[in-house]
Amino acid sequence: MDSTVKDLTRPRPAAVPVAHATPIRELDASERSLFLAHLLRLAAEDRYLRFGSPLSDAAIEHYVAGIDWRTDTIFGVFDDGLVLAAAGHFAPVTRPAATPASLGQTAEFGLSVAADARGQGLGTALFVRAAAHARNFGISSLFMHCLSENRAMIRIARRAGMEIRQTHGEADAYLALEPGTIATVIEEGVQRQIALFDFAIKRQLLLARQAFAPLPAPR
Repeated sequence: MDSTVKDLTRPRPAAVPVAHATPIRELDASERSLFLAHLLRLAAEDRYLRFGSPLSDAAIEHYVAGIDWRTDTIFGVFDDGLVLAAAGHFAPVTRPAATPASLGQTAEFGLSVAADARGQGLGTALFVRAAAHARNFGISSLFMHCLSENRAMIRIARRAGMEIRQTHGEADAYLALEPGTIATVIEEGVQRQIALFDFAIKRQLLLARQAFAPLPAPR
């Protein structure tokens, strides 16, 4: 893989579209348990790729408990059973030392996709959503850290036009972002409404399926 660090001195537009067809909803603090359940379902290898080590259940619980919902955002894609199929954690951070100062305020983004939901572009959709949110949040660069062997994340980073630095089996990727505009703010608002509508429809359909499910046979 290319280990060259390209010139990051001049911010450039994100190489990802503003909108994406996948409904992605922002979770609130009351839904912390949904995010936790999603991460706990990850196999050991997937936890290793997501966090850089195969975290125990207790470690994941500690991680989720430490999320600051006042500043961080959890984005989620829900399946028809209202289970999180994919999720991303967006967190404004102090700029990593290796990040060029010209990139300004930075946010880190980490994502995970359930094993049975891969190959549908959900990781890319989450990244697109996070990049748009970052622009409207006044963030000028998006940062992702992963293992070099995490080929799915590297593919997402490359498709997005991120600059990638690889050292000692790890990879840091950066994307300079244009400032948000009225159009991007409106677009994000529309995406929020679409996601809320999608969630409401799935909830109604789930309740209907449960209401009309056949009763268990008497013993």
